[in-house]
Amino acid sequence: MEPVLERLNKHEYNILMVKSKQMNVKKGELIFLEGSPANHLFFIQEGDIRVFKSLGSNKDITIFTRGKNDGFGEIGIFSGDKYSNSAQAVKDSKLYSITRNEIEEILADNGRIGLHFTRWVAENLEASKAKIRDYIAFGSEGAVASVFVRYSNICGVVTPEGIQLTDPIMIQDISKHIAVSRETVSRIVNKWKEQGIIDNHNKHFILKDMNYFRRLLVCDQCGVQNCAI
Repeated sequence: MEPVLERLNKHEYNILMVKSKQMNVKKGELIFLEGSPANHLFFIQEGDIRVFKSLGSNKDITIFTRGKNDGFGEIGIFSGDKYSNSAQAVKDSKLYSITRNEIEEILADNGRIGLHFTRWVAENLEASKAKIRDYIAFGSEGAVASVFVRYSNICGVVTPEGIQLTDPIMIQDISKHIAVSRETVSRIVNKWKEQGIIDNHNKHFILKDMNYFRRLLVCDQCGVQNCAI
């Protein structure tokens, strides 16, 4: 999914930045909480942000993660008065924030920028719908498979053995994404290892049979072009 700031030309980018304020957040810091007033839209200069929804009892599900040159907070700014999710820094991050009033004025006065944002929001909604489809329709195994497929799209490298994930992926990370217990995720991953579907070297997974995941998730019937975490 193309980050929102990379869709803009230099002039359009500058229109946004001149109205935005820079802020730094530390790893683990919350930027906003679900239910708080949706007063700002955020852009990421550096770092990664996890947007998640609470399921109660110290349990939550990752809606999406966003990285450099992307934005977040649109589910709130463009849909209501309050944020319907929470946002937290995955690592130390540099952000820009722009107020609701200022972004609304910019979009009202600049049709081309408004078109970029419309497409960005629509594509991300489609991607989120596809993710929830995977999590609900195909059970715990499908949910774990969905996470691996999405990681392969953002950090996968083709090797003779299969798709090598260049980022280290922890079992607890997968568990957080899909709100499935760590024990269940571990059981599924170990089963796939025994079946030769995946392998793992120093926390770096190799997806040896991508066709297994695609069949499990019925990927040939999905219209999303590039699934991502």
